[in-house]
Amino acid sequence: MDLASLDKWEEYTQAKEAMFFHTDTADCPWTVVKSDDKKRARLNAMRYVLHRLPYDKKDMGNVGRVDPLIVGRANVVFERGERPVGS
Repeated sequence: MDLASLDKWEEYTQAKEAMFFHTDTADCPWTVVKSDDKKRARLNAMRYVLHRLPYDKKDMGNVGRVDPLIVGRANVVFERGERPVGS
């Protein structure tokens, strides 16, 4: 984030939470990847995709476990202190 956007952090957070609240549905769920740690975020995003795709000779030991603190549904993966709108 740039310096100019820091003053708008609360507004960005409220807009993000409202978007998730109004658009995250059982038929079309959001999958959120927290990216504070870029390397862990990328590895877990790849693991998530590999878990979801069917392909021959899938070795779950090589794929590894998806960290639920990094990848998950929008109503589950929030910043510490954040709450979904309406909760």
